[in-house]
Amino acid sequence: MKIRIDLSRTAIIVMIISLALVYPLLWMKMLADPVQYTGADFIAFYAAGRIADNEGAAQAYNLNLQKKYQEGVVNREIELQETFPYIHPPFVIPLAQLATTADYLISFQRWTLLMSLAFAAGIPFLTALTREHLPRNQNLILAIGILLFFPVFQSILLGQDNAIMFLGLSLLIWGIFRKKDWAAGLGLALCTIRPHFAIFLLLPFIFQRHTVLKWFVLSAFALALFSLFYTGFSGMKGFINILAVSGSGEGFRTNEENMINLIGLLRRLFPFLSSALIRTIGWIFYGLALLSMSIYFWRNSVNLSENEISLTAVAAILFSPHSHAQDLILLIAPIVVLMLILLKRDSLPAKNIVLIPLSISLLLLFSYYSPLLTHTIPYVLMFGLLFAIWKYRVNPTNP
Repeated sequence: MKIRIDLSRTAIIVMIISLALVYPLLWMKMLADPVQYTGADFIAFYAAGRIADNEGAAQAYNLNLQKKYQEGVVNREIELQETFPYIHPPFVIPLAQLATTADYLISFQRWTLLMSLAFAAGIPFLTALTREHLPRNQNLILAIGILLFFPVFQSILLGQDNAIMFLGLSLLIWGIFRKKDWAAGLGLALCTIRPHFAIFLLLPFIFQRHTVLKWFVLSAFALALFSLFYTGFSGMKGFINILAVSGSGEGFRTNEENMINLIGLLRRLFPFLSSALIRTIGWIFYGLALLSMSIYFWRNSVNLSENEISLTAVAAILFSPHSHAQDLILLIAPIVVLMLILLKRDSLPAKNIVLIPLSISLLLLFSYYSPLLTHTIPYVLMFGLLFAIWKYRVNPTNP
């Protein structure tokens, strides 16, 4: 009697088990190593939360105070340039306060729980788009694949707040495809947690579907008003100043050589060039990318489709002056767009299409252990996803 093996089902099981085992092991390894958990990005959120509790939210952007509180975590004096600056919007500070107490490690775990909940909240918006094309069990596999998306885990491991960006992006994608302009606008407002990314995502709505723009302005204004109320004018000024510090690229743990954008690529390809020159080139191309995409959206405003979100997401990663590996969370946009195109065209069996997020996660996990692959695979994925979307695209419809 022949035993028939369903290779697709076997691949799904192997992928899920592999990721579900490796992630907790890496997480526990990090928690067991003081050098790793005190060197994670979370220390900036911890300092901001503790400063807001003890000194007032308006002082959260005070670099000297951030240095002081971070020294208390690492139990040694550090140079100001060694400080992890808190460069995130004021509306995140209450979440940092909610997570942080005097115990740094417990605070880290509490923050991880908050961010995990935010990630989980975004997933139903994405799987709702594929529900009509997939059986329930395959849609569940897709949800698990998104939950195990490697950039999500990287963000959690670092103690970053990309979960809020993910939630906003999920709302934006759902709102675009379901014609829910209020959701798209609210999602865009949440994406301002990374202003340099949000600008790209906003561009199409300047030239069409203006109701989204109106909801964005309303939602962003509400967040700005809350931020002003919470930190005052001095806190808002501190936020702007800290963005300037981050934008300078000098010190303060910016790690430009490890970025996955144009600046990072140039730093690695041309190490003999000055960082100031490379940074200038990067900012010039950032401006040119915004200008060229604005012209593209203006000239094609009548024929723009929902699929344009994939182009803006990739451009945001590639040309923004500050993009790290965890920011590949933005790739969830072209991944979802590609899956929807393939499902609508019946280009591949549905059971194979749901493997896309899991396959990409395994590829990124594998490249995580090789500096060469870490700095190569993201670019291959970005251009590969755009090429696949262009190749299999459906006829554009006016959204």
